[in-house]
Amino acid sequence: MNAQRLRILSALPLLVLAAPVIASTVQTTAAVQTGMNTVQEIPTVSAQPKAKKSDLLIVPIPQSSPSLGAGLTLGGGLFYNPNGSKDPWTTGAAAMATSNGSWALGAGHKMAWDKDRFRLTAFAGYGDVNLRFYGVGPNAGQANQSVDINDTGVVAFVDPQMRIAPNIYIGFRALILDLKVSLRRDQDNPPDIELPERDLESRLVQVGPVAVYDSRDNSLDPKSGVYAQASWLFGVSALGSDYDNDRLTLYANVYRALGEKTVFAARLSACAVSQGSPFYDICLYGASSDLRGYEAGRFRDRASWAGQAEIRHRLKGRFGVAAFAGVGGIAPSFNEIGDSTVLPAVGAGLRWQASKETPINLRIDFAVGRNSNALYVSVGEAF
Repeated sequence: MNAQRLRILSALPLLVLAAPVIASTVQTTAAVQTGMNTVQEIPTVSAQPKAKKSDLLIVPIPQSSPSLGAGLTLGGGLFYNPNGSKDPWTTGAAAMATSNGSWALGAGHKMAWDKDRFRLTAFAGYGDVNLRFYGVGPNAGQANQSVDINDTGVVAFVDPQMRIAPNIYIGFRALILDLKVSLRRDQDNPPDIELPERDLESRLVQVGPVAVYDSRDNSLDPKSGVYAQASWLFGVSALGSDYDNDRLTLYANVYRALGEKTVFAARLSACAVSQGSPFYDICLYGASSDLRGYEAGRFRDRASWAGQAEIRHRLKGRFGVAAFAGVGGIAPSFNEIGDSTVLPAVGAGLRWQASKETPINLRIDFAVGRNSNALYVSVGEAF
């Protein structure tokens, strides 16, 4: 893979990394949030910012996750720079299929203008996803009993932002999720776990403010700085939502160099949803970047928190290694976070930089949590 192709690949938050997000977002709005967080965090590359020439790339990427199994993402993206901005615009589409029979399609667009004063991200996807539902609360997750469910639906969101001060952006997010859920009772001796009738076929429409702080020295391979985001979304029945719940999501990533080849990275995150939220919009522990080592959705409740730290070290040549550990928990409400069930995780991984010119890694991580473990194959760091 040559340097130019890898530059394009690293600019694919809506494309190469989109397919796992598509599947997750169609399953839950909680994963919609983490999917959008991924879109915000994985930046485009500022190489040749004034170039007007467009580039087209079609590339297959393998993936692995405890929720969906092994699979393949096929993405295609067009990269162009009509206004000579710092980062090229990205328009792409992706398709995904995994070993548990899940599949998804999605398309997205990301752009910036007026010297990065304004940003816009938009995404739409459709998926047919097979997952396991363990119930709600820590006891349900620890019981290790689940029913197979199938989620079919459409998700779309738009996220415009404006810079109001150095490193600070504000905006809003609007999303719609049409979801149909069915239980698969063909398994032997299924446990007595039921889903609320109201949640089996529903629509969620949410709108709310978003704030971002970004002081990273390098958006692709940060060695110092902070990336933080806060979003507070509200269900709007006047726009066709079946729920009027609200959802608060907070996270912050911190980066510090420990030497020429070593970086310390840490992430803190929290989630809280109101009463009356559908089962697919409550906080999913282990979703996306929050903590590796747990099947996303096995532990879910109306509040969650997680903290993790990671050491990344560059070896000789293009190889690198990483070691990470974290802890978090879930609770029935944010006020009860102090009494939450504690869920730790630890893991390590291998990195390979496919090009000397562009610092983005192919990543393989193995993580162990409480009575669980997970293998992850992806492009780019977890956070």
